[in-house]
Amino acid sequence: MSRSEQNLPPFTVLIEWENAIDVEDEWTAKAMKAFESELARCRDRLSERPKVMYLYNRDTVSESVIHDVIEQVAPKLRELADLDLVPTPGLSYYQLKNYGAERTSTELVILLDSDAGPQPGWLPGLLKPFDDPDVMAVGGFTVLGYDDLLSKTMALSWIFNIASERQETVKRKKIHANNTAMRTAFFKANPFPDLPAFKKQCGFWLRDIDRRGVCWVRTAEAVTVHAPHPGIRFLIWRAWTAGLDRDFQAYYTGTQSRLGRLVYALRMWGKKCWRATRRIVTKHSQVDLPVWQVPFALLIAYAFYTIWLVAELWSVLTRKFTPLAYFDQAAQQ
Repeated sequence: MSRSEQNLPPFTVLIEWENAIDVEDEWTAKAMKAFESELARCRDRLSERPKVMYLYNRDTVSESVIHDVIEQVAPKLRELADLDLVPTPGLSYYQLKNYGAERTSTELVILLDSDAGPQPGWLPGLLKPFDDPDVMAVGGFTVLGYDDLLSKTMALSWIFNIASERQETVKRKKIHANNTAMRTAFFKANPFPDLPAFKKQCGFWLRDIDRRGVCWVRTAEAVTVHAPHPGIRFLIWRAWTAGLDRDFQAYYTGTQSRLGRLVYALRMWGKKCWRATRRIVTKHSQVDLPVWQVPFALLIAYAFYTIWLVAELWSVLTRKFTPLAYFDQAAQQ
């Protein structure tokens, strides 16, 4: 019997509180309650009491807010784990995760978002691959939650797969920082890069360790349900930032010419729209989207990716990038 079938190795869970500020409160509450329930299910298999850090930017949220949510939604968390609320000096999403890892002493560290709710079996599913001593990182399976036309559209159109696409998920070369685990020593030596992009750090991080031959795996056995985008205004902003990030990625991984970046933007727009069309038309029933809403879902998806394209084209035409030390260092390793 493997170690993970007998007991679970020591671990620390790092949970940022940045997403909790953006999404609807009900989704943060669902995520926290789901996390509490999963710890309770695995209680008899824990080799030692787990550590849980909630990391937050002290300039945007007070500790009392997080404390009150825990007491109202998941009061048993304090019984199930050593709970620590950690203020940080103005840090953002990826910086929060790096900051927490530096203060972690357990064998393994788990990165979980404040709006991502673990499903039954998530914890053993995420830790089981570490039975292989060569595995340094494990990425779980994140699906987008939904409850209306907008969120159902994005569940089909966004970067995450849907629940039925487990095998497809495992084959994708992606690790999402909202649902992953690593060997702590490895993550301390290889933190997320501090780049001038909004949500591309984990992609560049994975590209680097994969190129160096580091052993990592993706599993569909560790499922979390991530909160949907909270409304039209947020979705427009998210599409715009995604477009800026995509041009940043194109410059540093593909082509540095403006013409090359322009072609890249148009090609990606076509690919994204085609993927959204195919999935909405063929898989709408899997997210409870009625047939009569399919045309509206298509319009929403096309609008989202067109805003993305406009932002990317604006970046191509107006932004100049300069060499960054991170990419020089990565190329030399």
